[in-house]
Order: sequence, then structure tokens, then C-alpha cells
Amino acid sequence: MNDPIDKTVRRFKRIRIALMHSPQFMECGPVMMLGTNRIDDSIPTACTDGRNEIYGRAFIESLDDLELGFVIMHETMHKLCRHMTTYQSLWKKDAQRTNMATDYWINQKLLDADPQKKLVTMPMKDGKQVGLFDPKYKGMSVKQIWDLLEPPEGGGGGGGLDDHDWEGADGMTKEEVEKLAQDIDQAIRQGQMAAKQAGHGKGNQSLGLDELLESKVDWREQLQEFVRATCTTKDISTWRKPNRRFLHMDIIMPTMQGQSIKELVFAVDASGSMLGKPMQVVMSEVQGLAEQLNINKVHLIYWDGEVEVHEEYDAQSFKDWKSNTKPTGGGGTTPACIPAYLRKGAIAPDAVVVLTDGEVCGWGEWDCPVLWAIYNPRNKITAPVGKTIHIED
Repeated sequence: MNDPIDKTVRRFKRIRIALMHSPQFMECGPVMMLGTNRIDDSIPTACTDGRNEIYGRAFIESLDDLELGFVIMHETMHKLCRHMTTYQSLWKKDAQRTNMATDYWINQKLLDADPQKKLVTMPMKDGKQVGLFDPKYKGMSVKQIWDLLEPPEGGGGGGGLDDHDWEGADGMTKEEVEKLAQDIDQAIRQGQMAAKQAGHGKGNQSLGLDELLESKVDWREQLQEFVRATCTTKDISTWRKPNRRFLHMDIIMPTMQGQSIKELVFAVDASGSMLGKPMQVVMSEVQGLAEQLNINKVHLIYWDGEVEVHEEYDAQSFKDWKSNTKPTGGGGTTPACIPAYLRKGAIAPDAVVVLTDGEVCGWGEWDCPVLWAIYNPRNKITAPVGKTIHIED
């Protein structure tokens, strides 16, 4: 007689392989192959940290084939969309709303991708739908859904479909997060190529994989996440939730929470092209970060052809920078002057955020992580070094 665990594993693999070979989800196949997946008695439903997946055996045994297909694709979409790393800042603000927003977004995508329910359908329990779905959120981004949500009082609202291993993702190093993003992008492109070779053209447009490659995530979230991921020290442990990385070994360990940012540089382009509205837009975002992040030391630099003004703040005084700052500039635009200035002054920040229109003379050589926050309605410019986000009105 077959062992029941082996039977469950074989069924799980059979459905997973069928999904990877289907016209509806073939593009997702390489992403499904990333990381590990295992069936575990200790997991009540299913979860992913953005690379690896865990499925509760009792849970998946309670599902029929179409429902199990839905759960597998649900976890795959969390990975494919990099939810667990992209929305860390939202999770830290409100975990429940973030769980709900990502689930509403995914479930709509899956139902649109297989409207005839040939491969997936939302699970049911006691005649009630398990999982979150509301057509009013169709076409919205995760952040737009998050902004509209009002979770019910007293907790709950997660939909019961799966868990979300935010702590596992939060425990990744900066290098691990970057490697995961690269692996997912490459896997998406491989999946699109496979679908095209199989005669499916551009694949299933309902999944919106082209948009994922173009990174439609709200630029404000990207700005905040870069600062948090690059600079925040994980110096405080918490037992609020055990670290999932050790649960499968029956080891209970705390997770680490970032509490502060040691040293950060905001380098604001003060050349003539940034005067007026562009300056107002980018400076409003500096204000937003000042209110949300606990930064031990901030260097606020105004530059054009050279560094014109250098102001220093601590965590408290930076919140009132607007009434104290004295921007100066109006000349050329040479960002190479920033790293040169930092080296000369022996300033070694955790990262530099450069706010500019991107119309510059050279990009400079940097000794630390650099984020280019570019505001330019006319041209979509991407820096050849560091990370670029495009600021929109």
C-alpha cells in the first residue's frame, strides 16, 4: 500500500506539472521552478518567502484538483510579483492590510487568466469561498487596493487561503534580495520565450508579465524600500513571530527588526532645470521620508556643477529640515561632484539618494549604494550605475 504522504506528494507534483505545461500558465513555469517547495505537517495552509514555498499537507489534501491548482498559482504569483520584498514597507505599517491587498490582486489575476476554470478555481469550505475576491479592485495596483482597504475590527480578514512569510523575506540580505529580483526577471523572460515557442504568442496577457518586467510598482514605495533595505540595521530581535527559516528543523528563533538608519545622504539637484515644480516634487518626498524613517544622521546636499550647500541633521532635527534648509544652485549638472565631495570629507554613508531630472554630464564613480530618483516628464532616463526610479506627479 502506498504511503499517504507519497500519494499527496505525487498528486501535488502532477497538478504542478500540468500548470507549467498549460497555455494559461506556461509563462510562470520557470518562476515555479525557483527555490524549493515542500509539504509540511506544521503549516496550516501555504506560504512563501518570495523564493521558497511550503504547503500544509492537511490543507492541500482538503482541496480538489482545481482548488489545489489555484493555491499553487497563488503562491507562484506572490513569488513572480516579488510581493514579499517589494511591499515590506507596507507590511511594517499594516500587516493585515498588506496581506489582504496582495491576495485581492492575485486572485483577480488568476480568475482572469483561467475564466473557464479549466485548471484553477478558488477553494470552497462549508459552502463559502476561501480567499479574497472583489471585482471592484480589478485593474488596480496592490498599493491602490491597500489605500482603499479598511480591515474588519478584531483581526482576521486574511481570507484563509494562505499565510505570508514576510519575516523570512525581511531576513534576506540586500544581496539576496537583488539576486532574487534578477532570478525572477530572468525566469519571466524564459517563460515568455517558452510560451512563444509553443505557439502561444505573447502568452496569457491577463497575468500582466510585461508590466512586471517594466516594474509598475509605485515609485514612492521603491524609494522607501531602497532606503530601508540598504540602510536599516537589523539590531532588535522579536519573538512576535518565530523565524520561519528554522521552523522545519523544530527550532524556534526570533526575527530581527530594523530600528534605525545610521547615515544617509540626500543629494538634491539644484541646477537651473530643477527649479520650480521639479524641486517641489522631489523635496516633498524628502519630507515624507523624514516623517517615516528614524535616521541617525542625514546629509542634505545641494549640487549643480559642484556641491553648493551641505547641511547635517540628526533624527529629530531632520523632521524640521524644511524651515532650516537653504538651497543654493542654478549652475551646470555634474553628479560626479557628489562622490568626490564625500571622499574629500571622509563621509561614508550607508547610501546616497540623488534627486535629479537625469539630464546630467556624467554619472560619477560611487563607493556606496546610490539611488537615482529621476523626475523628468519629457524623457525617461535611466542611470548606468546604481538603481533608478522614475518620479511621477
